[in-house]
Amino acid sequence: MTAPAENLTTPGAALRARIERNLASVSSQRVRDMFREINPHLVGDKLFESRWSDIRKDAAVLVPIINRPERPSVLLTVRSSDMPSHAGQVSFPGGKASPEDRDRVATALREAHEEVNIPPDAVDVIGELGVHQGGLGFSVTPVVGLVDPGVAFSPCPREVAEIFEAPLDFVTDLDNHITEEREHKGVKYNMFAAPYGRFHIWGLTAGILRSLAEALQDDGALRKPRGAPERAP
Repeated sequence: MTAPAENLTTPGAALRARIERNLASVSSQRVRDMFREINPHLVGDKLFESRWSDIRKDAAVLVPIINRPERPSVLLTVRSSDMPSHAGQVSFPGGKASPEDRDRVATALREAHEEVNIPPDAVDVIGELGVHQGGLGFSVTPVVGLVDPGVAFSPCPREVAEIFEAPLDFVTDLDNHITEEREHKGVKYNMFAAPYGRFHIWGLTAGILRSLAEALQDDGALRKPRGAPERAP
């Protein structure tokens, strides 16, 4: 098993400083490269490459790291079965940008307050991961922040069916990240996944978790997830 990144179970200033330092090196290009690495058979395909188009709908999610003294964790949600898209899937609190939002950080904080009752002033924003491209035309900016563990999380029933937390050291262990085969419009492709207990985390959310995990590695190693195909010689 890959050892979790050092000091990620340490609460307080040390944890924040470590995350801030590592996020500074994150590149959105690495996110794109990762997806290409697990789908070498689609590189050059017009439909596949169009996922990186600049004509996208802006969105943001909060990646809430709960600064629990015993073991920091990452808060995730299960979307309501009544949602028009990605119903029942695991996600981060977040959504589309509003004209009133001054930036993507404001979008993430507003949506997290609406969906799971995290007050914006309870979030210590550390930084952003590279922009991730969603399957429905969204350019999603993940905003990473430490959240006061004293917050009384409460799901908005219209949007969120359930809230749960995954330990941060589970997320940063690269051995917990895999790929699985999916199919869209008759085209088979490989997608990120990170199963956690009874929760099947996959797709964009798993891709963001994978990016976070890579950003927080001590050795800077960029490893393929388990199940990723090898490139043809």
